[in-house]
Amino acid sequence: MARLFNFKMMEPASIEHLATLRAKSGSDVDKEIYAFKDKAGREVGLRFDLTVGMTRYVCSKRGLRPPVKLAAAAGAWRYDEPQHARYRWFRQWDLEIFGPESLDADAEVIEATVRLFQRLGLGDVTVNVGDRRAVQAFVGKALHVEDEGRAVELMRALDKSQKRTLPELSKEYEQKGFDPRDVKSLFDFGSIAGPPEKVLDLLGERKVGAPSLASLNDLLRERGVKSVSFNMSIVRGIDYYTGVVFEVSDSAHPGLGSLAGGGRYDFLPRAFGRPELSATGAAGGIDRITMSMERSKDPVPLLVYVAVAGTGARDWAHAVLRELRAGGIACEAPLQPRPLSKQLEDANALGASWSLIVGEREASSRSVTVKDMRTGAEELLPLDGALARLRAPRA
Repeated sequence: MARLFNFKMMEPASIEHLATLRAKSGSDVDKEIYAFKDKAGREVGLRFDLTVGMTRYVCSKRGLRPPVKLAAAAGAWRYDEPQHARYRWFRQWDLEIFGPESLDADAEVIEATVRLFQRLGLGDVTVNVGDRRAVQAFVGKALHVEDEGRAVELMRALDKSQKRTLPELSKEYEQKGFDPRDVKSLFDFGSIAGPPEKVLDLLGERKVGAPSLASLNDLLRERGVKSVSFNMSIVRGIDYYTGVVFEVSDSAHPGLGSLAGGGRYDFLPRAFGRPELSATGAAGGIDRITMSMERSKDPVPLLVYVAVAGTGARDWAHAVLRELRAGGIACEAPLQPRPLSKQLEDANALGASWSLIVGEREASSRSVTVKDMRTGAEELLPLDGALARLRAPRA
C-alpha cells in the first residue's frame, strides 16, 4: 500500500533521546515507556510509536522537498500491563505526510488506510472521523469557555467519555470547577455521529462551523472512499492532535479496540524547530489487525489428514500429499508408522475436516478413501474426485 500511494519506506530509530520522546507527550510519557541511562550517562528511551522518530528525521533534513511521504512497519515498546490485544512489545504500520497544511493530505492518509483494510479483506470496518476544531468551537460558543487551558481540560472529558459514564465525569469535573450542565452538554454534543451529511446538518443546526469536515467529506467522496462516519466524540489525544482525527473500528469485534487511528498533529514539527511544516498521518496495530482477520475467517479452516494404512501405500500417500499442497490445501500426515485408529485420533485432535485414508487397495487403484471427520461417512473416490469433494462447500 505504501508503494501504491508513493510513500517511501524507512526504519525509525529504536532508541531516542528522552527529550525527543517527551516532545510528543511531555514528561508524562516517562510513565509509559522504557527509559534508562546508557553507558555514556545519556537519558534515552525505547520508541513507543513510529511517528516521533519519523518527524524528527524529516525536521532534521531541511533539504527534503515537501510534501514528504514516509511509511514504516516496525515494533515498539510501552511500559504497560499486558492484557487482551495490548502488549508491551507490539508491531505497527505507519503512514505520514509532512508539508504545507492541506486537507488533501488528510484525505490521502484516510484513503490509504481504507484501501489497506480492503486489501486485507476487512472492507467492512468503519472509519470514525472527528475534528478537534469543531469541538473547540462548540466549547467556546455554546459553553462560553474561552480560556484555552480550561477549554482543553473540558475537551478531555469528551476523550474520556469512551470509557467512563456521565455521572463519573460530572463529579470529577465539578471538583475541577466546571458546571455539570456543561459536561452534559458536551456529552450530548459528543453523541452526534452518523453519515457525514447528517452530522454536518446537525452541526449547522447548533451553529457550530465545521468547514474542514465539509471539505474533507467532499474530498473523500471524490476519491470513492466509503465506510466513513463522522463522530464528534472522536477527539484522540487533545494535547497532541490539532485538527482532523479518525479511528478505525471493527464492529464485529469491538473487544479489540481501535485497529488504527490518526489525524493532524501540526504541533510536533514545531516542537522540532520546523513551524512551517504541517503533519498528518495514521498508524495501525498489526497484532490487532491480525486478530481481526483471524476472527473474520471461517472458524474451521480446511485441514486434511492423510492417513497411511500399511507400508505398501507410502509412495501413493506422498503423491497424494504433493497434489494437496500443490492445490493450496493444508494437510498433515504421520511422520512415523502408527495404527490407523491412532492416526484418525490424531486427525480429530488436530481439528482436521477430512481424512484421506491411503492403503494398498487405494494405492493399486490410484484412489483414496475420503472420511468426513464431522459425520464419520466414508467414500472411495479417485484422487481428482476427492479434491473436488474437499473444495465443495459443506452443508
